[in-house]
Amino acid sequence: MGTQADKATQDQILQFMTTEHFTLQTARSATVAEANGRSALYLGSVSSAVVALAFVGQVSVMGEAFFLFGLVLFPSLLFLGIVTFNRVLQTSLEDIIHAREINRIRHYYVELAPEIGRYFLHSTHDDEAGAFQNMAIVPSKWQPFVTTAGMVAVINSVIAGVFAAMALRFALSSPNYAGAGSGIAVFVVSVVLHRRFGLRKSAQVVSKLETLFPSKSK
Repeated sequence: MGTQADKATQDQILQFMTTEHFTLQTARSATVAEANGRSALYLGSVSSAVVALAFVGQVSVMGEAFFLFGLVLFPSLLFLGIVTFNRVLQTSLEDIIHAREINRIRHYYVELAPEIGRYFLHSTHDDEAGAFQNMAIVPSKWQPFVTTAGMVAVINSVIAGVFAAMALRFALSSPNYAGAGSGIAVFVVSVVLHRRFGLRKSAQVVSKLETLFPSKSK
């Protein structure tokens, strides 16, 4: 009787695990969809703004109206870009958490039936290395720029650089090379700040996650 009860309990646990596995897969799809939607909205806004700026520049013959329009437009785009960057970074970290939990559940499957382990190509380790393995990601210092958040960060930095160059040119009537130099400097600083913020936020989230089944390489 006790054996039957244990088997019933084990079957229930397995059902709970498979249900959670399915829920996590759905949640991962939701994070990807939100990141795509956010970035598409942002890129669409940037594209429309550049077209509008071009029309204003043509009508005003690159005069004062052009600079005033740009000085109002670019801060708005930069604000949209910053909140987009922050949110897509959050969704990417959420996706990593889901991926690690799925790996943990997969490890339970192997514990329950060790003979099926050799049929899994995906990792059964719930650390970052296991999650990256399933995504075919080889960690490197350039990896943050490959993500959606990294793409948004670079575009934000371009906008910040252009805004700085326009502001300098409008306020001080500086020559083109001075405006270009200031724009490049602001671009570089912005990229570095975005990257540092992303790495710090990732480290904060990852440090709170417990690893139960680390990769063999660790």
